[in-house]
Amino acid sequence: MRSKIKSGVTKLAAVLTAAAGFAVLSPTPQAYAGGCTLAGCSTTWNYSSLGVLAVKNWGNCAGTTGTAKGAECVSLSTTKWIYYGQPTPKGEDWDAFRVDAGYCYLVELQTPGKKWHMTYDRRNSSTPVYVKVEDWGTAYVRGQSTTSCP
Repeated sequence: MRSKIKSGVTKLAAVLTAAAGFAVLSPTPQAYAGGCTLAGCSTTWNYSSLGVLAVKNWGNCAGTTGTAKGAECVSLSTTKWIYYGQPTPKGEDWDAFRVDAGYCYLVELQTPGKKWHMTYDRRNSSTPVYVKVEDWGTAYVRGQSTTSCP
């Protein structure tokens, strides 16, 4: 009897271990509609002297962390201004931030195992762009300017 129980427990443990391994090794879904995934929540920090508009929901547009697209790729129904030293709310997923028309932004982007800087120059544009931040990503807005790129 004990060997049957032990065998059953061993099989159950093997199934649970395999399922956990599958979950860890499976590709993580992209950020969606303000929801976090197993990889966590996307976060934007503002380290510039001006406010940054964070956007909760990225739509059905393709892209990865750092992708800049137009307003058709975001839902502007839930936004939040973040100011110097502030992040988007902890435990909430904020999928994008806006790079304002007429400005140049310097942004540090991080995903697991990768860190890079991007310059988004909209100084000669009359429309903003929205920059995607995936669930496992973090964006740090380092500077904004209307006269030169920081």
